[in-house]
Amino acid sequence: MRKLTAFCMLISFLICCTACSKQDINSNASADISGGDTSAVGSSKTPVIKHDNPREDYTSDEAREIIERNSNLKVSSDYFYVSAPKTIDHLCEFTYGTSYQLEPEKELEEFKRIFKYLFPSHELDENCLYAYAVVQDENPEEQDLFKTHFHSLKNSDNLNAYLNGTLGDPDLMRHLMYTEEQFPREDSVSLFYRSPFGNDYCVFNKGVCNRLTANQNGEDKYYAYEQFRLNDSDFGFEFVGSYPPDSEETFMLLDKEISIKDAVLFFENYVASIPVSEEPIFGIHVNNVDVYRLDEEHYGFEFINSRIYDGIHFNFVWDGCSIDGLNRDMSYGIMVQSSDVDHIYAPFSAYKAYDETQYSQFVPFEEAVLTVSEKMTDYVGFEVTRAELIYRYKPNTGAGINVGETLYPVYPSWKLTMLNPNDNFIYVAYVNALTGEFEGGR
Repeated sequence: MRKLTAFCMLISFLICCTACSKQDINSNASADISGGDTSAVGSSKTPVIKHDNPREDYTSDEAREIIERNSNLKVSSDYFYVSAPKTIDHLCEFTYGTSYQLEPEKELEEFKRIFKYLFPSHELDENCLYAYAVVQDENPEEQDLFKTHFHSLKNSDNLNAYLNGTLGDPDLMRHLMYTEEQFPREDSVSLFYRSPFGNDYCVFNKGVCNRLTANQNGEDKYYAYEQFRLNDSDFGFEFVGSYPPDSEETFMLLDKEISIKDAVLFFENYVASIPVSEEPIFGIHVNNVDVYRLDEEHYGFEFINSRIYDGIHFNFVWDGCSIDGLNRDMSYGIMVQSSDVDHIYAPFSAYKAYDETQYSQFVPFEEAVLTVSEKMTDYVGFEVTRAELIYRYKPNTGAGINVGETLYPVYPSWKLTMLNPNDNFIYVAYVNALTGEFEGGR
């Protein structure tokens, strides 16, 4: 029950979040747009489309040479990742938001289809299928969650209420969930999400890590947690180190040895292959890989991700470091076998984007690095660990905070992540790629 209590605390946090004040987007060029549904809450919005966006990136050596022209910047010898284009066809400003939830009947149909795809050899047990329906003014920590929040859809009254929209408070969030906590078994899985798949809350677990821990403890039966990390104290896996996603370091997973680079490629392709309801606007991008020791011989990868659009990935939280307080890109995935993905939290595949403006002129990488150097103190030699072109976003300008209502203005930015060896703190510096404006801090 501890895991489900933590899950409900997360849901309660999402309910209580308030919308931020509206911000304007700078728009100085013509958009390249075509077709599609133009409706969005509050105003007419034009959906963006995927574009070809050819680019040529700096190599690590080239980026290092540019960075180290500045006396107070040098590239870290332990970890360095660069995703900085020399040339790129365009950068964009646009808005993005969550999708409207599917109608209950289509939601249930999609859930069963996704379940079958993710767990092809696992039969869906109707006893373990629930609708999570939030009831106003209840304290999850003081309630029996399976009686007050988790409504079994094997019960015909619950199923009918779910299908006609009267299950729980209709003004609060609901979603489907498959959990075997009440029915532990030798091979357990879980799937929780608010439709369509990849919307604001979305997580699955194939249970391999849970089985490892259960077997080590001499237990035959277990259930797959709805959400976990490899550093979870329940697992006790040893942290080995952090690696950039293009690392060629190899590790032995449960089935065979594989490089981090190849595992990242498999993971990103796996997420892209999930049969979602609509063609996604965003892909998923692995930003960092944490490696954990599963036992004496085997290792597991935890990927820290963000969404990616037109070849430019979004900002993300790394080592708990984010200065804007607006980062909603926290996503992670876990691989412990070379040919499968064990766990994903937040694949972003149902998000929408609107009102794109393209720019072919922008602040070059060299100028952005010089700006960072000039803004940082000369008395510290900062060690640059990451140099990237990313997308950032401003507060919600939509009509509300519910799914389908949120709209976040997006803009491109250069980002340098730096270690201060004097205090061992991570510092982040941003330079707006359109205006040259600097922002930085710990």
